[in-house]
Amino acid sequence: MWWPCGWEAVGVAYQPSSSVAGSSLPALSRPQLAEARRVRAVELFEGGVSNAEIARAVGVCAESVRRWRRVWEQGGASALR
Repeated sequence: MWWPCGWEAVGVAYQPSSSVAGSSLPALSRPQLAEARRVRAVELFEGGVSNAEIARAVGVCAESVRRWRRVWEQGGASALR
């Protein structure tokens, strides 16, 4: 059975939290947001956090985190860029 991966696959658009929405920070483009998620995931990998916890923290499915971890283990943080 196939399960959708990512918020867009289930029809949920990314919405910034209210604390960010009212700030003067510029909105991130989709590629910038994706890279920010991967960078945060690397920080969590290095901290020994589980894939499931990382998936919840950055808002992606666990399969994405497993794929990112594999790439990170083989090529380091720069491989995820």
